[in-house]
Amino acid sequence: MAVPSSGELSMNKIARERKGFGYNSASNVTSPIFMSDISRLSGGNTSGSGTSYPAVNTLNPVNNRPDGSNPLQMSEFYSYNQNVTRTAFQFIFSASSSNDSCAAGLPDGTVYYHTDGNNQYPSALNGTFQAYTTATGFNAVATGFYQVFDTNGISTNKFIQVGSNGSIIGGGNC
Repeated sequence: MAVPSSGELSMNKIARERKGFGYNSASNVTSPIFMSDISRLSGGNTSGSGTSYPAVNTLNPVNNRPDGSNPLQMSEFYSYNQNVTRTAFQFIFSASSSNDSCAAGLPDGTVYYHTDGNNQYPSALNGTFQAYTTATGFNAVATGFYQVFDTNGISTNKFIQVGSNGSIIGGGNC
């Protein structure tokens, strides 16, 4: 389980998440735990933590991961997931309506990615997940409507609505 999106955070639990064990796991992380080590983008334990951390998973949206810069803040870890993956999908795009994106046709083979790595079609349509033009997540897709196809070009018969910064804010059946 990832770091929660709000509420009180625990440094020990963030360390567990950074090791890939899960925020609420019972796994032990060797003390001491230094914020500078768990926030270091390249990972490691050069500040003297009792364990070495993997690199920060940059597949998390930028606002859900530490930036590695001072001041270091635990709040940078809200919604962070060390094991996040991205799901590739093909699409038909319309800037104006879901009806246009759901119109007959085939995708051109271009692949975009969304942050719900568990499902071809995002499991939440409330801004929780984001869509990107690259697997690394640096370029958000354009605002509009996308009929979602799997990577073989087979339609899911669903669409997503994407708002600013690539946030998936709605969707439904075609």
